[in-house]
Amino acid sequence: MNEHKAVVLAAMALLVPAHASFAQLASRLEAGALVSSRDGLLQENVFAVRPSVQYDLPLLAFHASGSAWHLGNRWQLADGSAQIDVSTPSRYGIHGEFTGSASRIEYDPGAPSDQVDARAEIHMAFDQRGGFWIGGGIDRPVRVSIVSAVEVTGGGAWTKIGGATLSGSVTNFAFSKAGTMQDSAGVASCSAAGGSVGGSGAPPTTADVAAQPETQECRRQSRFSDIEGTLEWALGPLEVTAQGGYRIGEVFDAMDDSRRWGGATATYWVTNQFAAVVGGGREPGNPARGLPSRSFANLGLMLAYVPIPRRTIAVASNASVTVFQVEDVGYGNHTITLRAGGVERVEIMGSFTDWEPHALTRIGRDRWEITIPVRPGVHQVNVRLDNGKWRPPPGMPAMRDGFNGEVGIWVVEEGM
Repeated sequence: MNEHKAVVLAAMALLVPAHASFAQLASRLEAGALVSSRDGLLQENVFAVRPSVQYDLPLLAFHASGSAWHLGNRWQLADGSAQIDVSTPSRYGIHGEFTGSASRIEYDPGAPSDQVDARAEIHMAFDQRGGFWIGGGIDRPVRVSIVSAVEVTGGGAWTKIGGATLSGSVTNFAFSKAGTMQDSAGVASCSAAGGSVGGSGAPPTTADVAAQPETQECRRQSRFSDIEGTLEWALGPLEVTAQGGYRIGEVFDAMDDSRRWGGATATYWVTNQFAAVVGGGREPGNPARGLPSRSFANLGLMLAYVPIPRRTIAVASNASVTVFQVEDVGYGNHTITLRAGGVERVEIMGSFTDWEPHALTRIGRDRWEITIPVRPGVHQVNVRLDNGKWRPPPGMPAMRDGFNGEVGIWVVEEGM
């Protein structure tokens, strides 16, 4: 669901990475202005802070985050979550993912919404052009009028067109919740101290309703589906993300204020580590968690050191090297700089390394560097991302190698 997006304030961030055997630790602190409102209620202008931490291994990731709003002269905890992701090794572009999480959302003081989730998905990627996923799981809300776990199923697909990534998904939700005899639509059964109505499995009739007191406790079956689309587009220092969705279901679960929603965020990177961010939109209500729909807008600054780890976005397997530069730094040494965002490891190898892979060091949000001695002459070179396929660097002449692949040709001149 999308309710957490209202608190994700793209503002000031600090991420500190640490590498150890393909591991990465990233901490983040966001702060900025947020305007949030619900229909019929006055807007709230708040200052919010959202710290988070993430630890990544090749097949395991852990993420925890929280947020606090400053209202008047006091601080209010708005939400918090912890999530662990376990992935299987990829075979022929197919891998599985299991996710377990626990979260609390407390937009209104004294009315928290707690939930624990478990999901399993199968992903298939077609090189770097696109892919799809299917899966399902169980959500268990707490402190709301839910009398069963929420069954979640769905799937989606993504594709990359130039600098844009398009994705779409359909998610189905099914659960039972408490109701009254007046909510006759969808009511499956009712119970009272003296017995039950519709207990045989048949919905209650008009006569049943008339014969029973209004204090009957009933169960109503709820089902709805969310269709969502996302556009991620990058052009130089500008990054834009836009989402939109439509809900299908009965009026009890898909109210008019939650039928349609959308939002967008624009990030302009002034430098590799400093950006200005503006965004806003509307998110739907969550009937399973008892959360209302709301509109939001945010404006702030972001100081970032590493990009968001790839497992937070289902389509992140589209990473590629966008820039490859070489600088002669003297004494036979050359500094090689690559641009590749959304990855955890970048390596280079060639005839000048005796075909031994060398890992580059992350410098900035998406910049990777290595300084290495290279003798003058003609060299072959390849790079790879996250233990993927070795490829020639972009913008460099290439030739077929002896392993049914390609290798880049790098000419290093004397005194270059």
